[in-house]
Amino acid sequence: MIAHEEVRELLSAYLDGELTQADGQRVRIHLEDCAECREAYAQLEKLRQVTAEMKFAGPPEDKMSELEQRLTVQAPRRIGWLLLVAGFVVWAGYAAYLFVVDPKLATFEKLTTGAIVIGFVLLLISVLRQRLLEMPHDRYRGVKR
Repeated sequence: MIAHEEVRELLSAYLDGELTQADGQRVRIHLEDCAECREAYAQLEKLRQVTAEMKFAGPPEDKMSELEQRLTVQAPRRIGWLLLVAGFVVWAGYAAYLFVVDPKLATFEKLTTGAIVIGFVLLLISVLRQRLLEMPHDRYRGVKR
């Protein structure tokens, strides 16, 4: 005959239909003879029924959309921008170093190229600064696409 402790360990698997035919038959026979184990089985069955009927509140749809947006779009985009800017800064620094130390370039070429690069950087900085200043007042900022 099967012991109470062994039946108690097998009750959940028996309830889920996961036992072999032989083990299931042994538990079934024990349940017919033992009121204590039948009560434990009934409690497990009731617990399973109650938990199956439970409704869990999910997050609001707007919060889920915001979270998905943050995880799938914004994080890779930020990493991409960071890598792009870091690579550009390193590349520009190396190019500037070579530009200054290269004896083959004439002074006029260096000054002209320097003026173009400095002008481009100043324009970029002014556009970024203006955008950052206007961002808090942008009325279309919260509009979803």
